[in-house]
Amino acid sequence: MFNILNKKFLLTIIIASSCNQDVEPVNEITIPDEPIVDLKIISPIVIDNNIQEESSLNQWTEFKLIESSILDLSNSVDKFINDDINLIEDILNKLSDNSRGILKSDIELYTNNPEIKGRLKLLNIQIQKTKQNLNNLKKNDAVEELNKIIVFYNYSANMIESKISNLIN
Repeated sequence: MFNILNKKFLLTIIIASSCNQDVEPVNEITIPDEPIVDLKIISPIVIDNNIQEESSLNQWTEFKLIESSILDLSNSVDKFINDDINLIEDILNKLSDNSRGILKSDIELYTNNPEIKGRLKLLNIQIQKTKQNLNNLKKNDAVEELNKIIVFYNYSANMIESKISNLIN
């Protein structure tokens, strides 16, 4: 009986001594930044100068402003990835103003083609969405959203170029 009590007493001492150890609380857990997996930015489409001159597209100032801002955006993504969010915010603000302006455009090509209107409205929505959420997104997600802007622009530019080609031929 003394043997059993001696073992239980020894076990109790071991458990009590192991429970009295000081454990340092972890106040800060470092989560490594998510690596940028896909840095591929889609290239924006630039409508051929000959087509622009033949169709008077080069007189559509609102579209030229959008095209210029899209080119700025695609050239600035690398700086954004390296933590220069201010440049992208400025470009998005400019794009936002330009995309609202293009929706009020009175160019015949725009007013007579609901497909072009629809594409440019979708572009405007994507620009506004990205502008609103940019600060809340991770880098990968932000780059993906910036790519979507360029994709919507490319859809619009393709539609415009297609309509112009049909008018010229």
